Amino acid sequence: MYYDYFSIKEFLVDRVMVDVPIHVVDKIEKHHKPIINPIRHKIGQPIQVSQNSGYRSKDWELSHGRSGTSEHTFTGLGAVDYTCDNMELLLQELKASDYKRICYYPDQKFIHCDHKGDRYHEFEVDEDGKWQYKGERK
Repeated sequence: MYYDYFSIKEFLVDRVMVDVPIHVVDKIEKHHKPIINPIRHKIGQPIQVSQNSGYRSKDWELSHGRSGTSEHTFTGLGAVDYTCDNMELLLQELKASDYKRICYYPDQKFIHCDHKGDRYHEFEVDEDGKWQYKGERK
């Protein structure tokens, strides 16, 4: 049985965005919802896509002082940041997921997830905001 706990708009940085490229919607449906929906069902707790996460257009990125090359622009398979009340449980489940890279931001209480690379890696952000490699998963 397939459970769908998330709407597409939850995966958009601008929740009232009206012009979302179809390739972005397709990538969310194919590469993100099939991972997070079963996790949400298994843990029995709400999971949120972080407000500054999900799809961000290149123009949005540039207007916010970013490089425009983030995985969040969905030029690849895209990136999403998740949060919930039980971050340790969510982290445990995401470590076992099909996301290639996960990076835990403990102070900000979210976990970045994307499909970049050909192996399964785990990172944790340090106090300077830099990703620190924690090791290979799976």
